[in-house]
Amino acid sequence: MKSLKFFFFLIVPIFSSAQTVKGIIYDAETTIKGAKLINTTQNVLSYSDGKGLFSIRAKRNDTLIISSYFHYEKTYVIKQSDFEEDIVIELKKITNELDEVEITKVNEKEFDTTAFQSNLKVQTLDFQKPSLVYSGENLQPTLDVIGLVRAIGKLFKKKQVEIKKIEVEDLQRVFTESTLFTTPFLRNELHISEIYEFLFFEYCSAQHLDLYLLEKDNEFLLLDELLIHSKAFNKLVEDYEKD
Repeated sequence: MKSLKFFFFLIVPIFSSAQTVKGIIYDAETTIKGAKLINTTQNVLSYSDGKGLFSIRAKRNDTLIISSYFHYEKTYVIKQSDFEEDIVIELKKITNELDEVEITKVNEKEFDTTAFQSNLKVQTLDFQKPSLVYSGENLQPTLDVIGLVRAIGKLFKKKQVEIKKIEVEDLQRVFTESTLFTTPFLRNELHISEIYEFLFFEYCSAQHLDLYLLEKDNEFLLLDELLIHSKAFNKLVEDYEKD
């Protein structure tokens, strides 16, 4: 049944006569790399490349939502002429308001990144840099990585919150059952390696993400959260491996 649904998802665009529109995204200074485009009508996701160029499946009157972490969100409705020439989209840069937004997020989650990095380094002074060993055909983490997992688990699980939050098991289930959140997405988009996969789920659980993000209609909201937290997590891992 699941395979049938997936097959139906693949053939729907073919019969709906969707075409590809192309264009470029820029702000007052330069082109924008990694801007996210969501065709909310067709439920299609795309990103601009290193030169700000993009392409996305769409039909006339489809609605595109264009966003970037450092720019205001913009809505664009596809016109017939957009299939004949490239679309040019300008986003306005967020300047003074950016820091206020970030501070609000930290307060809501009751999470201090600086304090976490300091505490983590204290608890992991005796750990060596993580390495890989072969067990059959699969790469397995050494005891160093397991120790790091335990350290982060103890650091975050002391916090108590009233909201129903996403647990590690929930994320493991999502990345097993979802057609959007897959292992290639985890590796290529979030840049989470196999040895840090469970640790990343622990980290996300510690952010007290609301359980409502796992609802089907909230997939893009969950995607945004995972992109944000994967960047912070990868920075922590990078700092840890340098020590």
